Amino acid sequence: MNIESKGILKVAVKDIQSMSHETYALLRKNGFGASDSSILCGVNLYKNLEQLLTEKNTKYLTEEEKEVGDKPIVRKGYDLEPIILAKAEEALKTKISKPADMYAFKEVDGLTVNYDGVFVDEMNNYIPVEAKLVSKFGEKYYNKGIRTVEAMDVKTDMEGTSLEQHIKLKALKLGIPAYYYTQVQQEIAGLDAPYGYLAALFDDSWTFKVFYVPRDPYVIRSIYELCKENIGKIKRD
Repeated sequence: MNIESKGILKVAVKDIQSMSHETYALLRKNGFGASDSSILCGVNLYKNLEQLLTEKNTKYLTEEEKEVGDKPIVRKGYDLEPIILAKAEEALKTKISKPADMYAFKEVDGLTVNYDGVFVDEMNNYIPVEAKLVSKFGEKYYNKGIRTVEAMDVKTDMEGTSLEQHIKLKALKLGIPAYYYTQVQQEIAGLDAPYGYLAALFDDSWTFKVFYVPRDPYVIRSIYELCKENIGKIKRD
């Protein structure tokens, strides 16, 4: 699998899988990864853009960042990622690969992405699969009753009066949190994919579901623009 062949991404850092969590966390401070997209778009529940920029410009791991990394649900998520991807393979009936590198967008300085999993569909599209272990607290932001066929009918044309409202409405229709909707969109953008998946393992009920996420050009354009507006506010190595 050659992700660079799509012409959108280039390898930024080789083999991030061999790095310690601390080394990787420090590396992420130099740009906006897919998990930062919800903050850029104003739909993150826990952090705003000003806080994110302060964190990026602190070139060491703060006590807050260390505490987040030490949370049991976060550590369990790292350990269980292979199991989540294996369950996604079974559900989607396909082989999912784990890219080893971090990628940077060629045309958007400072925007990066790495992938939990990627597979090739029947149309030769590279499709991202984001793996999540969902805590008991986080489970309320999902609707496990949404069927894939219903999600495929969700239109991504502009809805609502703002970017934030648009994202929340689309995520609601797909049954996923708004803060993961943007993350999957950034992953979709890097692969020039028509859609992606969020594979969720629910820790409390120990149930599993794969959520379909269609490509949303409006959100992708917004992520690009917001990165360009704010990347200069980061003191980069």
